[in-house]
Amino acid sequence: MPVEKVRYFAFSHVEACECNSLNERLAVAPQAEPFCGIVAAMVSVQDPADQPPRTLADGEILLLGSHSLQWHDTSHLPDGWGCGFLSEQTTKTLLCGDLFIQGGIGDPPLIESDIFGPSHAFCQAMDDFSCTKNTAMLIKKLVSTNPTNFACMHGSAWSGDGALLPRELCKTLTE
Repeated sequence: MPVEKVRYFAFSHVEACECNSLNERLAVAPQAEPFCGIVAAMVSVQDPADQPPRTLADGEILLLGSHSLQWHDTSHLPDGWGCGFLSEQTTKTLLCGDLFIQGGIGDPPLIESDIFGPSHAFCQAMDDFSCTKNTAMLIKKLVSTNPTNFACMHGSAWSGDGALLPRELCKTLTE
């Protein structure tokens, strides 16, 4: 995509290793704006960003022409306080950040087989997954979007029964 067409830079959570280039991206795409949840803006984005982020409240929808994105606050699932996810309403795609993180480059790019097993093994090895008393409720909230696709931030994207993997994740995390 030509950089002149980029309208937004969005992220589910802020980590310096993944979001530190925001200002460089804004410099080459000055028409674009960052956007995130309200908490992420307050605690992580407003200070370092060269321009203020557009914020979305929990459940708010951003219209993009033929597509629309809905923001879902998910504090501490699986990352910090400002974490949240976007779901695309038309394609039923959950942009799930690190929720089903996998090692590797995502080859093949889209799979219909198990990503939970590799993701769970990867997270156990890193011991890098937040689990709070609200985990089950937050996962149910994401399942209620009825996703059929998961756009994972790391690893292959997945297509299938979007309730199955989050429920399996919830069971594992809350045991």
